[in-house]
Amino acid sequence: MVEIFTPLPLEDLWRIVASEFRVTDGFLDAEGIPTFILPPDQETKEPFKRLLEKLDLYNLLAMMRYASPEAVYTGYPAYPAKPSEKVIVLRILPKEEGKPGNPIINVLLLIVTTAAIVLAGYYQAESFNNTSLFFLFFFNLPLSYESPIVTAIYYTLAIYGIIGLHEMAHYLTAKMRGVEASLPYFIPGWPFGTFGAVIMQKSPITNRDELFDLGFSGPITSFIITLIVAVVGIRMAPVIPWPIVIEIQNIQQSTGIQLLSPWPVPVLYMLLDNIIPKSVQGVELLHPLTFAAWAGMLVVALNFFPIGQLDGGHCARAVLDTKKHFIVSMLSSIIMALLGYLPMALLALLLSLRGHPGPLDDVSKVGVKRKIGVIAGIILAAICIPPLYPIF
Repeated sequence: MVEIFTPLPLEDLWRIVASEFRVTDGFLDAEGIPTFILPPDQETKEPFKRLLEKLDLYNLLAMMRYASPEAVYTGYPAYPAKPSEKVIVLRILPKEEGKPGNPIINVLLLIVTTAAIVLAGYYQAESFNNTSLFFLFFFNLPLSYESPIVTAIYYTLAIYGIIGLHEMAHYLTAKMRGVEASLPYFIPGWPFGTFGAVIMQKSPITNRDELFDLGFSGPITSFIITLIVAVVGIRMAPVIPWPIVIEIQNIQQSTGIQLLSPWPVPVLYMLLDNIIPKSVQGVELLHPLTFAAWAGMLVVALNFFPIGQLDGGHCARAVLDTKKHFIVSMLSSIIMALLGYLPMALLALLLSLRGHPGPLDDVSKVGVKRKIGVIAGIILAAICIPPLYPIF
């Protein structure tokens, strides 16, 4: 005998669902879950949101998916053989309350991460200043010497602008969309001082619109702040004039000593470097703020990769079904590995293997603007990724 787990009998649940949708059938499946069959030729997005509000009074929620009639009535999941055979399957489930977080952990991680970022900024400033003194001594090149403490503060503000506002954008978007989420958990790390931050989602996402908005809000915020930091950093970074660069290259060839070590530069950075006016034409030294901008572009790129449950994976899942999203995730992981980010690619691969649960309403589609947003995110990933070695 199957025991229903809801506080309402099937007839009452049918009545609630039928108040928003046309229903052709309703029953308890093999696990005792109330299941309703809906014709696919009806509006779903707004009715589903209203249905969730009604079910919330009974501490229930709903999930809506496409399936073939054969899969529904046999109890085995399968992709429909023909699009015309698809029906909408709506299941009623008990709502699970998220566990309350401990804000002390958030605060402690914030303190440790702040200390690590300040230390990283100070280290970058010291390295930069030592390089400046080297060129002053050997080439009589007067490069600016800044206080390491002041530069470390600039660097910290830049990194928190890129990482911190990224997470706060996720958090505020979740709040505006009615999704319960924790405060950011910042992760200390080296050489940037942090490996970013994460927000724990405590309630399911309603539809594909919300899924896209939550995924897109973070990296696009990082992108805007990164542009600002890059412009300021390029303006502040001292430039070695081309005659001295040629002289340095000759010394490197004759002695075998590497005096200038080029960094892999994203396409976006090269574009900005050519647009922003500078008093001297030549090669820039890696200023702590340009280092922060480089890190910001890396953050934007990795987050916009359409993989698993990364931010870009959320955006891609908003417009793709489970099968196509898995294929795109696999291909993106391979591209990431070819660009030199093998550890991250392996992690992304593991995330892809877990799949993506999708929103509660996996039937309603996103609009054209969000589809364009997915393409824009992929383009930003392509121009922001610093290739550690050429892809070809």
